[in-house]
Amino acid sequence: MRVPFAVGSSSSPPNNLLLRFRPMPARKTNSSSLEIIFDELLHLLQRHSPPFRTDVRCMSAGKKSFQLTVPKPVAIPGAYGGKPVDLPMASLILQKDYVGFYLMCIYTSATDKIKLSPALRKLLKGKTCFQIKHLDDALRKDIASALSQGTKTYKQRGWL
Repeated sequence: MRVPFAVGSSSSPPNNLLLRFRPMPARKTNSSSLEIIFDELLHLLQRHSPPFRTDVRCMSAGKKSFQLTVPKPVAIPGAYGGKPVDLPMASLILQKDYVGFYLMCIYTSATDKIKLSPALRKLLKGKTCFQIKHLDDALRKDIASALSQGTKTYKQRGWL
């Protein structure tokens, strides 16, 4: 069915005005809002220092980052050739389109992963990386709870 078009004498639109239906592009997250999210998450992580250290650099290729690490190097049987390593508990990296929140305790403890809220688990992309693009009060509480659970797990293992 042709729809009348009122430009010139033709009943069809000129080629440069053809209407096309395209999906809307994904909304980009503003980099300044990601900075705010990074700063808020940084504040949550800093609450756990001490007992965790913050002086170990995070491997982030020059990106803004932060890392919580156990106070003393830990030797994990079967990992790293049995050599003691600075074991991280949580990290943040400001990426282009999200803030990467890395929670290592869910890699070493399946029960910690099960205890994550469904909303936080939905943001998990990979083994330990959560892609945070928006931060609300509920998600802030979920992340704080996950950090507390990770701290508890690391204390139970004798790493703190």
